[in-house]
Amino acid sequence: MACQLRPQSHWFETRPGEYRWWEGDGSQLPYWHTGQQHPHLLLLPQVLNQHQCRLLIDCFERNRADNAARSSEAYWDGRFIWSNQLPRAEVDALRLMQQLRFFSTLKLIERFRPAQPLYSDTAQLVRWHPGLELVPHADNINPDGTPNTTPHRSYSSILYLNNDYDGGETFFPGHNLRVKPEPGTLVLFGAGCDYVHGVTPITHGLRYTYAGWFTHDPKWQDREATVIF
Repeated sequence: MACQLRPQSHWFETRPGEYRWWEGDGSQLPYWHTGQQHPHLLLLPQVLNQHQCRLLIDCFERNRADNAARSSEAYWDGRFIWSNQLPRAEVDALRLMQQLRFFSTLKLIERFRPAQPLYSDTAQLVRWHPGLELVPHADNINPDGTPNTTPHRSYSSILYLNNDYDGGETFFPGHNLRVKPEPGTLVLFGAGCDYVHGVTPITHGLRYTYAGWFTHDPKWQDREATVIF
């Protein structure tokens, strides 16, 4: 069995010994379309234009061989680049990623009104190839209630850089919706049990995203989070 939704809420209850948040097919959830308001998530279209999205994709590919993070987990190995690992020569991409950080922070504060200061944890460019998916998860806790590897995270962001692929849709089972990826669209949401989310399998093409996270704990702020490029 997977975790269950708390009655009349979007919050998944943790369960001792459980390792799955949700069982189901995220591709069958209804779409959340641009222009629709949602009480718990924020979708902002056309935050970047096509040229800016392409700039970040090209930056990733130029630097993938030398700067993509190496991981003992095959799933993540060589698929993402931290913004602070990009060379200073990539100033256009760095400036754009930094602007996304500042913009996302502002929008999170406007929408969610956190009681504590908010700091940018990290930002990265990510490449997804066919066959990959991401099972439903929360960004700061495991289904059994134990902390995951990033328990300090409070909010999350995803920006889609392309749509010339099949699959790869972000879905939120607790909110009964999925997001149709459109280049330049930014999605902002919380990192806990009320924002369990996943990614449907990529069946064709390459999916590129910008991802960023935010925290109330200043010691987790990225050392370059406030640099002006």
